[in-house]
Amino acid sequence: MAEATIRAAIASILGTVTNIGKVHDFERWAADWSKFIAFFRTRISGVDQVRGWEISRKAPITETGDDTRTHTYAIRGYMGVDDSAQSEKTFSALVEAVAAAFRTNKTLNGAALGQDFIQVETLDTRSFGGVLCHYAELTLTVYESIG
Repeated sequence: MAEATIRAAIASILGTVTNIGKVHDFERWAADWSKFIAFFRTRISGVDQVRGWEISRKAPITETGDDTRTHTYAIRGYMGVDDSAQSEKTFSALVEAVAAAFRTNKTLNGAALGQDFIQVETLDTRSFGGVLCHYAELTLTVYESIG
């Protein structure tokens, strides 16, 4: 197992969530906020909107004497606010669906020894380049065999 395989498995599992939006297996950056938002712009149910997720490492890798390496990932989600559509409820349901997808896949499609399930660190509303978005930061701790 390798970190790249684990990261790809996380992205694959995210991609199975209905109406998840765009999934990036790395942290996206742009000096121009409109370019940043474009990374997450997609069409869901015939509506153009901001909705996407990115994966990055959150903490240093740790190793134990039993040939186990621990990776901690941040999974960040963005979705444009639409008050008339009660988008807070939609985003909350997406976060729950993401948690459920990992809850039922302990070994990340065989890419890892195991994982500690999604922890929701932040649920918030933030402005990105003039676009008000729902924002979530989830943490996933994953165990890899290195022996």
